[in-house]
Amino acid sequence: MHSSFSLATNACALDGTMLAHTVPHWLRVFGDRVAEVVVVVDREVPSGRIATLHRDAAQLVPLDDSLNQLVRHDTRVRVVELQQLELLPIQEKWFGSARPVRCQAGTPVVAFVTAIESAHQDLVLRCDCDMLFREDGWLVQGDVELANHCNLYEPPRLDQTAKTDVSSRAFMVRKSVFRGRLPLRNLRLDPLRILHRTLHGRPTWIALEQMLQRAVQTRELAHRIGSDTRLGYSLHALRRSFANEHWFEQVVRAVEFDDLPLEQRGHWDLHPELWPVLH
Repeated sequence: MHSSFSLATNACALDGTMLAHTVPHWLRVFGDRVAEVVVVVDREVPSGRIATLHRDAAQLVPLDDSLNQLVRHDTRVRVVELQQLELLPIQEKWFGSARPVRCQAGTPVVAFVTAIESAHQDLVLRCDCDMLFREDGWLVQGDVELANHCNLYEPPRLDQTAKTDVSSRAFMVRKSVFRGRLPLRNLRLDPLRILHRTLHGRPTWIALEQMLQRAVQTRELAHRIGSDTRLGYSLHALRRSFANEHWFEQVVRAVEFDDLPLEQRGHWDLHPELWPVLH
C-alpha cells in the first residue's frame, strides 16, 4: 500500500525557526508519499499557558520569511491564513453549535481542525510543527489500521510506557470516514471551572486532544497507537527555543537516521542533556 497523503500543521508567530527545520525534514522523511504540506497560520497573539511557555522562543527567523523560503524550495508547501477563512462551516462540522477557537490554556482548537479540513488528500497526518519522525513502516501500518480497525491512528511513541490517551501531537485520519464521526461532543470544562474561566474572561473549552479522548471513552471514536518502534517513531521537540540552538539540525538528522542515544529512546520528548554529542 502506497497511499499519498497530506501533512497538515499549524503555526503562529513564534514558529518561523522551527518550521525552517521541520518542514524540510518532513519532506525528506516521507519523500514522494507526501502530496502536500499544509501550514495553517494563526496570526492572533498566543495566549494563556501557551504564551507563557514559549515566551523565550526568540524569533530568529520571522515567520513570513521562513514560509516564503519553504514555498520557494518545494511547491508542495502551501500556506493557509486562518484569519482569512470562513470558520463557521468548519466549526459546525467538528463541534456542532459550539464555537471553540482556543482551549482554556491557550492551545489552538480551530486551527488544528482547520489544518485537516484544508488538506486536499483523504489521508491526512496532522502534526504539531515541532514534531520529528523516523519512518520505517508505521505510515503503511497506519493506513491499514484506518482502513480496518480505527478512526484515529498515532505513530509509535518512543516512550512505550507513556499514557495511551489521545495526543494531538501527531495523528492520522481518513477524512471520508472521520467526518461520519463528527461533530465531537463533551467540549467544555466541568461546571466549577467553567464559572471560574468565565469570570476571568477566559475560554471554557478543553483541548482538542481531550475532546478526542472523551469521544474514544464513549466509543464514538476508535483510537490506536503504533506499538512497534522498529517501524519508526515520533519525537517531540518540546521547546520552540530548541530550534534556535546550533545543535538542533544535528538532532533532526539523527532522528532521520535512527541514530539516537540510548537514553533518549526512553523519552517521547527531546532531552538535549541526554545527547553527549551536543555538549
